[in-house]
Amino acid sequence: MALLDDGWVWPYWLERQLDAAGADFQPLAPGAEATNVTHRNWTLVGNLASWHRATVDPRGLVTPWDGAWSLDWWVGAEDRWHLPSREGAVRQRLVDGAPVVETLLRVPGGEIVQRVYAVVEPSGGRDGGYVVVELTNASAVPVAVALAVRPYHPLGWAPVHSVALEGSTVVVDGRPGVLLARPPARSAASTGDDGDCAEVVLRGDAGQEAAAASCARGRAQLTCIFPLAHTAVLRAALPLEAPRAPRRRGDRPATPMLPSVLPDAAQVARGWVTQTGRGLRVSLPDRRLGEALVANRGHLLVAHAGEDLVSRPARPFDVAEAAWILAALGEQGFADEVEEVLGTWPERQGLDGAVHGQEGRLDANGAALAAVARHWQLTRDDALFDELVGPMAKAAHWIEKRRSGRRVRRDQQPGGEVVGRGLLPAGRGPDWAGPSGVYFRDLAWAWRGLQASVGVFEAAGQPEVAEDVGRFAARAREDLEAAVRATAARHGGIIPAGPSRRPDGGLVAVVDLLSPVGPWAVDDPVVAPTVERVRVAHSAGAAVVAGAGPAGWSPALTLQLALAELEAGDDRAMERVAWLLEVATPTWTWPSAIHPRSRGGSAGDGHAGLVAALYCLFVRRLLVRETDDGLALCSVVPADWYGQGIEVHDAPTSWGRCSFAVRWHGERPALLWELDPHDDVGPVRLCAPGLDPGWSSLAPRGETLLAVPPAASPAASPAAGDSFG
Repeated sequence: MALLDDGWVWPYWLERQLDAAGADFQPLAPGAEATNVTHRNWTLVGNLASWHRATVDPRGLVTPWDGAWSLDWWVGAEDRWHLPSREGAVRQRLVDGAPVVETLLRVPGGEIVQRVYAVVEPSGGRDGGYVVVELTNASAVPVAVALAVRPYHPLGWAPVHSVALEGSTVVVDGRPGVLLARPPARSAASTGDDGDCAEVVLRGDAGQEAAAASCARGRAQLTCIFPLAHTAVLRAALPLEAPRAPRRRGDRPATPMLPSVLPDAAQVARGWVTQTGRGLRVSLPDRRLGEALVANRGHLLVAHAGEDLVSRPARPFDVAEAAWILAALGEQGFADEVEEVLGTWPERQGLDGAVHGQEGRLDANGAALAAVARHWQLTRDDALFDELVGPMAKAAHWIEKRRSGRRVRRDQQPGGEVVGRGLLPAGRGPDWAGPSGVYFRDLAWAWRGLQASVGVFEAAGQPEVAEDVGRFAARAREDLEAAVRATAARHGGIIPAGPSRRPDGGLVAVVDLLSPVGPWAVDDPVVAPTVERVRVAHSAGAAVVAGAGPAGWSPALTLQLALAELEAGDDRAMERVAWLLEVATPTWTWPSAIHPRSRGGSAGDGHAGLVAALYCLFVRRLLVRETDDGLALCSVVPADWYGQGIEVHDAPTSWGRCSFAVRWHGERPALLWELDPHDDVGPVRLCAPGLDPGWSSLAPRGETLLAVPPAASPAASPAAGDSFG
């Protein structure tokens, strides 16, 4: 790609990367100038009737589908044109914590408010619906607003070869792209050779005739300008599903009109509040922790897309990532959404029993088993498991066959020690783990899935299968521990990512050896030295750093370590979540990786569903966490929560549905609890280690006045149970 043209209005991230005097300047090589490595952030919006999703960047740039062109907005006030991508006086937030993104631009006399949200097709059609851009003049004076079709998106260029205004529709590359409420007062169009049409708009030279442009370079753009009186509202809609291209040259699809009935942003937000109000409900002393939970419950539902899960940019299905997301959906009470995805597991499985996810990955079978087992534990959904029992058994036998059939080499050491016996073969790891090879984490996921499935097979009346799977799990645990110990012994007690690796940046893969995935507690002597190496050499403060692939501060790895620390009662877990809240976007999203200088996304997803899932899992397990024999309520309680109430209602757990409340009588907390146990469980031991480490009860409901809590969060809690099973 040629060097970027001067004088264009660029998206928020590129404006900053091109500013040589700014902190986010990136001296990238020619051809890489339009690659977002500093502010790779956006918020996904969508509706629950479709799997299509749109993105909204930090300044309100809307991209209707993956890799598409975008719709920008500019405001002509009484002093000048205000361009959100360049302005400092821009704020963004969610409306009522719902996936409705509000961006506010300050102009003389007040603010112009943009709200972006998705709606279903009002006529009940089967397409993906629309993403609506709603502009409100909340200033005291009239303004002009411009809606601009731009040949880029939050990651880079998006070629646009032709664009034309036809009545109240903007046609992009021969397909309806923007549906307007009425024809604009003025419009302007341009090509790459003629420069940015923004120059025409800023000069005040936009014309009254319908504009159009064609560009072989893919740089066509068009801007529509509307007057917007005080308190007036303007809406436009973009199809969420990319319209089909004409079958033959000269064919044109019928030009649609803006639906006559479109819900406004407030109505859509209320609908989302109803949806996210299902299942688990909590009230927390920490306002920001609670706000982020509400928002990410909505983000989880947006990440769920019927039988699939959404990633942006789109990539092959990651089964291990899906296991986390499905666990979070289940623990938040969204069982129907989990069942919809799990119902596709047989379609994702080959005849040999291999579960197909990302090509070359060997963690998929274990993660698939873990996801099914976790859903069954939370719901006792026997009907779904009856459909999945065959595929699950095949998945378990595939793991055992691949482990036992793997060839191993002899280490070049006296005695010829065999390295990595019983591990899964070489395969791809996650992007942050490094190159392909034999990974300990693959067998950790396999063990988790096998171990979690044993009880499910037993409950389903499959004792012989349960016995086989239990034997597979025991062997996997033995082989994993032997390989880890032997490899660590050669590296001073440090565990690299695999038996043939040195302790490089990929050793952050140790997080998958820790519970709730792997078999080890965070303070177990087997893994403790490596965990400490991660804390010291592979962290920046509370953040874990990914040094490969999507390099940068890793919210996902940080949360995985926090989950492991939470199970050990280590209050460093709260420090990591406090960091996470500090680096969240105003819409409570996180990218896959965070740039240490810009504090924006540097790689991967700009709105990572995995991070939303891990955050929701952390908060739920902070409040209600499974142990070997029951539930730990309030595992860690920060001192600044003392004296403030906590409420949890209808938390699904492997023991049953749990509710509790904490009230205070002076310095002593009063605990009220109620557990509606599953039919097949015996006495359940409840404890509250963050409030009173000495208290426990087997009563399914009751109330008690606990002892005065410790001055700081406790250093230990009861042994953790299987968090995936």
